Amino acid sequence: MRPGAYIRSRVPQLAVLLVLEGLLALVLCVTSASADLVALVLALVALAAALALGIGYRRDREFWGSVESLKDSPDAVRAARELMAEPHGAEARTASDAIVDLSKAAADEVAEQRRAVEEYRAYVETWVHEAKSPITAARLALANLEEEAPILSSVGATGSEAPGYDSLVPRLRAVGDELTRVEGYIEQALFYARSETLDRDFLVRKYELREIVSAAVRANASLLIGAKVTPRLGEGLSLEVFTDSKWLVFMLGQLLQNSARYARADAEGGPQVWFDARLVDEGLASERVELAVRDNGCGVAEADLPRVFDRGFTGDNGRSHKHSTGLGLWLVWRLATKMGVEVSVDSAEGEGFAVTLGFPANKMHYLEG
Repeated sequence: MRPGAYIRSRVPQLAVLLVLEGLLALVLCVTSASADLVALVLALVALAAALALGIGYRRDREFWGSVESLKDSPDAVRAARELMAEPHGAEARTASDAIVDLSKAAADEVAEQRRAVEEYRAYVETWVHEAKSPITAARLALANLEEEAPILSSVGATGSEAPGYDSLVPRLRAVGDELTRVEGYIEQALFYARSETLDRDFLVRKYELREIVSAAVRANASLLIGAKVTPRLGEGLSLEVFTDSKWLVFMLGQLLQNSARYARADAEGGPQVWFDARLVDEGLASERVELAVRDNGCGVAEADLPRVFDRGFTGDNGRSHKHSTGLGLWLVWRLATKMGVEVSVDSAEGEGFAVTLGFPANKMHYLEG
């Protein structure tokens, strides 16, 4: 607490003191006291008041200063009892008791919220694993139906209403594509839930980028084939980076799904997605490996670029695609930030979209983060 603020808080007491000094001077004058005596008495009273004010400020300064410091950190408020200085006086003790009660209530509420979040995360993870079982069963059923399609088509040829082979198989594969999409959303939910506690499931190792990129392409092969998107593994993928392979494969999968979703059938050479890497600022503190993932799809309008990592943002192109959720790029940004990976985007509407991931060359960067 600053001296000026403390003095302003004591204005009523100082006003009363001035009135009392005036009355004291009046009484002394009525009793025919000399001017020197009146001045001396008033000076002594003023000095006593000043000493009392100084002692009170010095006594309360530490306590009110510690109270003021609590506003700078929510975590500090929850530990108010330990961080506040010893209160002096009824006013300070009342304030201290109120702050302690509020901090205890805040700590209890935060603990309850954390328990609720942890329980919800555990539920989502359990639900995801349970949901995969019926999807796997549905895939097996579809595979069996596809094998039986020639038999079903021959039955249809005898005069029943069973569909022919040429029309039945595409329908079965369309159902399979929808199951793939559902699987993607389920995986997205799982990684979203785990992103809250990434530090518990984050294992940094050195990997060659080609290994990670190939794994991501394999994991999303059916989606890329369905969208007729050709992956191109370019230069620099022999470079090594420190990362968690599971999380990075998921991030690259989100980018591949984004490329498949916004692929252009009329693109020159057909829909494609390229992976290229390069070493930047070699020998400097900012040395890093940059992995660029770019496609020749619809792209993003320049006005939308600053918002592509916003949660739920889909832009003009996203609104024309009914399956767009606006969560994929947000998850990529969220996970990259938690992993200490730089992420940036570049795009030209109608020409393509590119995402660049920057991996610091120093392994300690990840350990410190």
